[in-house]
Amino acid sequence: MPNCVRTTVVLFLLLLTGCAQQQVQEEHTGTKPTPAKPTYQYHVQKQTPEEEARPKKRMVFFNSHKNKPAEEPADIWERLRNGMALQSYYKQPDVARQVAWYADNQSYIDRVMERAELYLYYITEQLESNDMPLELALLPVVESAYDPFAYSNSHASGLWQFIPDTGSRFGLRRDWWYDGRRDPIAATEAAISYLQYLHNYFDQDWLLALAAYNCGEGNVRRAIEHNRSIGKPIDFWSLKLPRETRGYVPQLLAISRIVAKPGEYSVTLPSISNSPYFNIVEVPDQLDLKKAAELASLDSNELYRLNAGYNRAVTHPEGPHRVLVPIDHTRSFKQALNNTPREQWAPAKQHIVKSGDTLSAIAKKYQVTVNDLEKQNRLRNDRLSIGQRLKIPGSGVDSSPAPLTKTARTYQVKAGDNLWAIAKSYKVKVSDLAKWNNLNIKDALKPGQTLKLQQSGQAQRKVSYRVKRGDSLYRIANQFDLTVNEILEWNDLSPKQLLKPGQQLTLFVNVLNI
Repeated sequence: MPNCVRTTVVLFLLLLTGCAQQQVQEEHTGTKPTPAKPTYQYHVQKQTPEEEARPKKRMVFFNSHKNKPAEEPADIWERLRNGMALQSYYKQPDVARQVAWYADNQSYIDRVMERAELYLYYITEQLESNDMPLELALLPVVESAYDPFAYSNSHASGLWQFIPDTGSRFGLRRDWWYDGRRDPIAATEAAISYLQYLHNYFDQDWLLALAAYNCGEGNVRRAIEHNRSIGKPIDFWSLKLPRETRGYVPQLLAISRIVAKPGEYSVTLPSISNSPYFNIVEVPDQLDLKKAAELASLDSNELYRLNAGYNRAVTHPEGPHRVLVPIDHTRSFKQALNNTPREQWAPAKQHIVKSGDTLSAIAKKYQVTVNDLEKQNRLRNDRLSIGQRLKIPGSGVDSSPAPLTKTARTYQVKAGDNLWAIAKSYKVKVSDLAKWNNLNIKDALKPGQTLKLQQSGQAQRKVSYRVKRGDSLYRIANQFDLTVNEILEWNDLSPKQLLKPGQQLTLFVNVLNI
């Protein structure tokens, strides 16, 4: 027999023997032998130092159940307790002082947690999916009191209080129509990415990561380098950091400690279910939020709090047109939307071109952009014809819910008043003040006469401003182009009252000043 044939026969017999042995093993044990796991090789391309330093953005999964206990917790508080990882710091003296403050302010906890109910499940889900301490779900309590419209004197905005630069760094889109810093979904994803980056940057130390989230990684790094140079410890409690930051981390640990054992501090937490509060609904076209609330049979303010990222109370003309709708209203909303003609989703106004009209003037009048006007009307250039009808894209200004309003700013003339003095007091131009009231600059004013202090139709945003250390009524008024008297009136304050750090003020701010 030739060698090649003999080899083939031997291999065939060996194969039959192996099969027979496997069959015997299966018959005696009832199981199949475990196959060897395949080995995979991955080629990792070496990154440049600049690429390694760039923040790493991880995918965030919704409805992931990684590391959840076999039995679902009854409420969101039990779930948070199961995922807490910073308990070893709860007994620090600085934390105890903050605990005492929270324990004495049950009404504050009630207000904050009522707002948190809309977002807490979603944020907890995202943190758990990324193997992060669930204490971080309480960080918006410290940052914004869980108010998506919160705004600070450093121009930080939203639940997670991103400043514009950091928001852009972590992918938060921001334009005339939309601000991702106030979008609960986008901002939570960005906050998780930022916190993960800081956690890695500071060698897996969550307290240093949190400190850097508040005052920037540069400040924390320099404090660490200083302590190293003089032989001191480099943990959070040993570093010389800004006063606000030294209080910021203990605040989070304090509210976490109370949530962990509320009965120990005679604190009552509201009942919040361990289930989603909202659904994410994708719609194929621009949708006005007030119309959406009507279709969902929902209070417009609640819908706007869920969709706070839309500056104009309407989804972005370029999309995506994502709307967050409470679970209980989602089905009826979808049915009503399907039965509503698309032209009614975000009704477009019409403007008939008159002599002297320009695209820029029309855009300014209706508070839209020239680019949006051109797209809506498929214009190839800026030439207009008298009598031409232009569609104005839905801006949400005329039909917006409470956070976007047209507050009437007026002034009643007193004896001795003149246009110059009033204009100076309210920080407007004399020419504008005269134009808004159809007056000649030289006209004498009459006591009791009512003057408009802003252009008709000028849209304003209701924002919640959190007072910082060093703030004054004058400083806040100057920052937002307001008057001290307006702030006092909106917040029912006396001129003699002192502002306290952490105090929330309601402001009506021109959308162009946000």
